[in-house]
Amino acid sequence: MGALEEWLLEALLGAGINMLRAEAEIKAKVLALLVLMQKDLVGMLANAGEISELNKAAKAAVLHESNALIAKYYAEAQLQVDLFGVAEVEALAVRKALTSVIERAAPGPISAEVRLGMGMPTEAYLKKLATDTLIQGSPARGWWLRQQQDTQFKVANQIRIGAAQGETNAQIIKRIVGEEAKVVPAAPSAKVPATPEIQPGLPGVMPLAKKNAAAIVQTSMATVSAAARRATLELNNDVTNGFMQVSTLDSHTSLTCIAYSGACWNWEYEPINGNDLPWNGGVPRHWNCRSAEIALMKTLREMGIDMDDPSPGQRASTAGPISAKTSFSDFLKALGPAYQDATLGKGRAELFRAGKLTPRELVDMSGRPLKLETLKAALAQ
Repeated sequence: MGALEEWLLEALLGAGINMLRAEAEIKAKVLALLVLMQKDLVGMLANAGEISELNKAAKAAVLHESNALIAKYYAEAQLQVDLFGVAEVEALAVRKALTSVIERAAPGPISAEVRLGMGMPTEAYLKKLATDTLIQGSPARGWWLRQQQDTQFKVANQIRIGAAQGETNAQIIKRIVGEEAKVVPAAPSAKVPATPEIQPGLPGVMPLAKKNAAAIVQTSMATVSAAARRATLELNNDVTNGFMQVSTLDSHTSLTCIAYSGACWNWEYEPINGNDLPWNGGVPRHWNCRSAEIALMKTLREMGIDMDDPSPGQRASTAGPISAKTSFSDFLKALGPAYQDATLGKGRAELFRAGKLTPRELVDMSGRPLKLETLKAALAQ
């Protein structure tokens, strides 16, 4: 990896951290809606009369009301995920990153011409991309509908099972919201040391529904963001030769992404630079994938700038050389405490520096959320 790719990787890692903060803000909105949905379901079931004693028509009315509540909240949750906004912010960030690379490599009037020619996809294209991009094989709206229907089915099933077994409404509610495992102290004995008893909890429908909703937010945003990044890099093929996958290499990385780390393709999406792996749609390659793609930069002379490319050792950066294996965690460590405080918030930054915040916990950036609108305004300046 040359200096130009290293500089681009650094700029895009910073943009990626900001997108994670935007993702955290959207996840919080979606999960808040599911908490409200759970509250309304509990209230409706608590006030429905003893469900196990209701006649067939009354039970059907309860199921109909629960289905309507779930449909309402999932429709609202889907609206919180502004995929066009994600595509627009990513395109702006990529254009700014490419511009910054040229400015650092060749400041002056000649490179200014290259910078002025830097483009990004049109609004119409980004809107179509946000609507048409498939998330693990299906449109985003299809995943939301699937999760809605799955939650409706599981809630209805727990109501039916509880009613058939003669359970109270409180017991049926526990089936839906779940119950944590409990540790019950054992009675002391003079002969045998007391051993606490573990009473298993109930998994419930809602904990899984919240986990699945968070996964849809993360993967849909990552998929649209990656598509917008590729589109912007390809549009600027006068300064790029193709692209490569950059995988976060730690114990949570999938075997697929480990295999694809460093793989390169040209703008015909054919393997190059010793890679023999097909592109296969690129990142994200699976649910909750953390890999990304960056451009393979042309040389300055190929861009029409009569200068030698800088070497990696010539960087004027506080981060030092950036490797293709650099993770967000590595990047934050390299940029120092001030950047960490600004990005994570002081409390989480202190935990990060003390080694008490793992890379996996760092990924969602939940301690310092950021609105897409704020990010767009900053990038558009």
